[in-house]
Amino acid sequence: MTMNVLSFKTRSAPAPDPLSQVLGPDAVSRHAYLRAMMQAVDLTLEEAGDTHGPYSGASAEDLRSLVDAIDPCPAIGQGTSAALNDIGKAAVQHALAVGHPAAVAHLHCPVAIPALAAEVLISATNQSLDSWDQSPFATMVEERVIEWLCETAGLPATSSGSFTSGGSQSNMTALHLAAERCGLEARHTGLVFTSEQAHFSIAKSARILGFAADAVVTVETDEDGRMRPEALGRRLDEARRSGRPVVAIVATAGTTDLGAIDPLDAIADLAARHDVFLHADAAYGGGLLFSRHGNRLKGLERAQSVALDFHKMLFQPISCGVLLVADKADFLPLATKADYLNPEDAVFPGAPNLVERSFQTTKRADALKVLMTARALGRDGLDDLINRTLENTIAAARAVDARPYLRLARRPSLSTVVFRYVSAHGPSHDDEMTIRLRAQLFEAGVAALATTVLDGRVHFKFTLLNPRSTPDVVNRVLDAIGEAAEDIQTKDIVSQDRETNDAG
Repeated sequence: MTMNVLSFKTRSAPAPDPLSQVLGPDAVSRHAYLRAMMQAVDLTLEEAGDTHGPYSGASAEDLRSLVDAIDPCPAIGQGTSAALNDIGKAAVQHALAVGHPAAVAHLHCPVAIPALAAEVLISATNQSLDSWDQSPFATMVEERVIEWLCETAGLPATSSGSFTSGGSQSNMTALHLAAERCGLEARHTGLVFTSEQAHFSIAKSARILGFAADAVVTVETDEDGRMRPEALGRRLDEARRSGRPVVAIVATAGTTDLGAIDPLDAIADLAARHDVFLHADAAYGGGLLFSRHGNRLKGLERAQSVALDFHKMLFQPISCGVLLVADKADFLPLATKADYLNPEDAVFPGAPNLVERSFQTTKRADALKVLMTARALGRDGLDDLINRTLENTIAAARAVDARPYLRLARRPSLSTVVFRYVSAHGPSHDDEMTIRLRAQLFEAGVAALATTVLDGRVHFKFTLLNPRSTPDVVNRVLDAIGEAAEDIQTKDIVSQDRETNDAG
């Protein structure tokens, strides 16, 4: 498909007064800000409609050529309006339209409008949460939101937390805190037990933190992708006999592919029996806490730390994650003082010091958008949106079952549906066909689908985080898969016949 991509042209225009482009209390810069924001909103609404599908179809080569044509910093500035017309228009036109109902590839959600309004406030006020005097109100907002999240997760009164960039940072911070609990030798000889389906950030974090190469041990899962408690028990007994300390057990509440939720209560029993730090990676499934399905996370309240991601099931703009800990004393290893960040108690009595709970120094006021969304939608609104995604997922699984050219891999647990294209040509052919179908539907702007490997074979994956991904939408995408497969097979036959005739 040949795409009509934008081109960039140097415009001759009066150079703007640079000072007018820096937001301040003066009327000139404030008017410039208003004009820029309104133009950006207009561009977004104009280019992000649903008439062209979830993607423009431009290839990587198209976009590289487009971006390579940009002079990043011309001698004379062209002004905000011209820059938005050129770069801003392309940025929206060739973005993945995550709000489109047929964008069902990844854990990548549409965004709540209250959160987008909050993003305007966050970026314009530019608060930095590394000291209270840089973010007076925003610091208090994070404290209040953390308190609410701890209550929602059922954590004790000693709990606390810190906003993070997402699940990976939360998981790494949790492993660091667990290792600090165990002492100096923990990183050299200690073990971390997690499931075969755990997020890759667990092993990656262990490497970054200096754990031994064999520190992360994966525990067998059942056919639904959940950690087997009896297998974990055997691993813990083996570790005790070997004399190697167990730094942490990482349970997963919502695996990336299957949405599997480990048996949290049974794992918490084992962690308590062996006196091991339990971290719950609920970056995906933690969204259930804000719905009628929260009881599916029973046992989460017994973890020493919990990772949540709000840019998955809670409709927040990236990035927006949090790490909660049952005992705020576990944050002490991060409490490094810096003279230039005034000791809060000495200068501002009663002011929180959030920098002592995080790997980050400069940190955005992301709690504001969570607060704004929760206040605007309320418990009923959040529950309704999350429940719609789960109902859509169940309907999608039924729709897969109804098509002879598709085979459902597992019954869905959260909002992912994993299924396989099948034909009379055999598994290897079907693996290749699945990859080709994914690319063709994306390039045609029909749908954004993901693929993954399960049981050694390539599968499609729908991730239905959008309440608008209704059965009608899913049925159209599934039909498109069948039609595209027939089209590819017809073209392959014609191509083979041509090659045979040429050879003859």
